[in-house]
Amino acid sequence: MAPRHSSIALFYKYFLPSDYPLLHKHASYYETKMRHFQKDLCDRLALKGRVLLAAEGINGTVSAESPDVLQSYMDVMEEFDLVREFGVPEDPDSDIASHNKTSYRIFQDIDWKISNNHQGVLEPFPDLKVSIVKEIISTGGTVSVEDIRKNGGTHLPPSEFHRAIMENPDAVLIDVRNTFEYEIGHFVHPASLNPAINPEMVTFSSFESSFCDKRADELKGKKVLMYCTGGIRCEKASVMLKKRGVTDVSQLQGGIHRYLEEYGDQGLFRGLNFVFDQRVAMSPAECQNPHVPSTKHDIVGKCVACQGSFDELCGSRVCTVCRDLVLICPSCQIHRREYHCIRHSSWKECYFTFLEVFSKEELLSQNEQLLRLRETFVPPSAHKNVRRTISRQIEKVTQRIYALDSGLASVDLNAPRRCRSCMEPLTSCDGRCWGFWKTKQTSSLKEVDISKMVKIEAISIGDFVQPGPTWSELRYGSRLGPDGKTRHGAVVELKSWGSGSDETDCVAVKWFDSKKDEILIYRWGTLSRNGIRMYDLERLGNAVKE
Repeated sequence: MAPRHSSIALFYKYFLPSDYPLLHKHASYYETKMRHFQKDLCDRLALKGRVLLAAEGINGTVSAESPDVLQSYMDVMEEFDLVREFGVPEDPDSDIASHNKTSYRIFQDIDWKISNNHQGVLEPFPDLKVSIVKEIISTGGTVSVEDIRKNGGTHLPPSEFHRAIMENPDAVLIDVRNTFEYEIGHFVHPASLNPAINPEMVTFSSFESSFCDKRADELKGKKVLMYCTGGIRCEKASVMLKKRGVTDVSQLQGGIHRYLEEYGDQGLFRGLNFVFDQRVAMSPAECQNPHVPSTKHDIVGKCVACQGSFDELCGSRVCTVCRDLVLICPSCQIHRREYHCIRHSSWKECYFTFLEVFSKEELLSQNEQLLRLRETFVPPSAHKNVRRTISRQIEKVTQRIYALDSGLASVDLNAPRRCRSCMEPLTSCDGRCWGFWKTKQTSSLKEVDISKMVKIEAISIGDFVQPGPTWSELRYGSRLGPDGKTRHGAVVELKSWGSGSDETDCVAVKWFDSKKDEILIYRWGTLSRNGIRMYDLERLGNAVKE
């Protein structure tokens, strides 16, 4: 049996075009080469983890069996030279001689953040994934990597960041992590006892619209101190604020990770620090001294239902609307079949994923509430996504009512409670089916059957489709339309589920029996957790070609 991985490295680096012009000019060539290099190196050292690569930089967390193995990885990375290793693509406009004079040791001087998995209960990662993406921290293209040097905030080491808080009672602390990270731990200003501002983000790409658009003006003239887990998100968040005229912006160099290494539970951070692996979160004390694990920490998290102190996150406890992690204590869990985050708390009486336990009367009530809820999001042009989500649920509830009326379905009051992440009964879900913790399979899934794996099918805009053999009625509703017949629609757009992925694994569909503005997204040939291709839709033909 292979030893458990005990050493973990969190790291990132941005590759600015002014430093590495060849990399950005031949992005596709070098990204592919870097991915192969990274994959081969990690496989050779038996590393696991998650690594994102783009022309703009690298962002990763990897685990190794020992500190020595992890050091070998870092040594190879530091010495790696992109041009020396992969040369320069044929380009009549390139001056090869000048590029030979430029160091392309792109991974040199990375600020490696090392921690130890002293608990030894779980592997930090189930496997290795190295992906090419458009941005290592997604902003939807609103922040270029070159902006970081021109407009980025002032980097403050932990001691200077700490002193800046202590010496500036009016300083504004901003946490640029996602809400579930903030809820279990954040900085608190000792003078005002006010916690850092929570921009209430589900994804970082919303920081510009959800926070900067609304709050930048009031921050002008104030001292802003921002932080994130390791520093990478602050690099772009500070640019967003400074471009809007907020001039005094500083960021915690090395992030919470580096601060807790220095201050532990004697600093200004309260609660737990979320980590991007299966350890889930670490207390300030164990971040400082991993050899003496400590469970003592201030609990700042609160149960979304009873508001009691609680800070344990689990992949099977997610919002049924947005699938963001939800804090809900054991006492409140037993009274709810599904959970709703704070952002969707007003939806808790009408939006449910699993409809089999509801009577027709209850479904009709949900439908009325959903219709009223949708009308609160105006103007429609500014709330397209949320209105689409509600419209989809209305359609799903309507289909369920039809199925009950036509005898195609019946109410099941004894239906098992299911995990919103993996759709399996909670009795068989291990809680590691969400996001960063997602494993290839859980105990309830069979071993991989190679014979059932198929190559992803080709699909084009204009293709006719219907619900496929692996269509999930729990997730999408009935296969049948209002007329009782199998639904049919057309593909209107091709998408990729993973940012920057080359694989088209999602499609937007216009169902013929739906309203004109209802375009819904479905998976197309994605791999399930047991390695088998799953198709939400079945291709029938092409409207143009066939």
